[in-house]
Amino acid sequence: MRRAHRGSTLLETMMAGALLILGMVGVVQLIISSMNQFGNSVARVNGQQVTAAGVADVMVLPFAAFSTPGVFDGGILTDENGRRYTRTITVTAAGDGGIAAREVLVETRWRENVGPAFVDRVARATVFISELPDAGF
Repeated sequence: MRRAHRGSTLLETMMAGALLILGMVGVVQLIISSMNQFGNSVARVNGQQVTAAGVADVMVLPFAAFSTPGVFDGGILTDENGRRYTRTITVTAAGDGGIAAREVLVETRWRENVGPAFVDRVARATVFISELPDAGF
């Protein structure tokens, strides 16, 4: 009379372990990828905020501050993760002859880690400012 075999063989146990490890590696890669994407989305939000702050800085300056068109350094800012944001301000003449006006372009640049490479990103915002004519008061 033969006894019934119970349990699993060593080969079956090793195959089940290998499949479990393969599945766990896939889940870990998914988690790492989603963390990287979250970091990039935070960088984009920060880049947009730095650009908006640059526009706000421009809006409080008097018109005389923009008398000379050109490209100006807007500073380098760093977020809590150490990512650097470089801001430039470009001023161009935009008047129609009657009213002096300037187009001010605020650009913010930073680098994102996309897979194995780094990609340069840019956020831009444009504002028009003008010198109001004297109302004669």
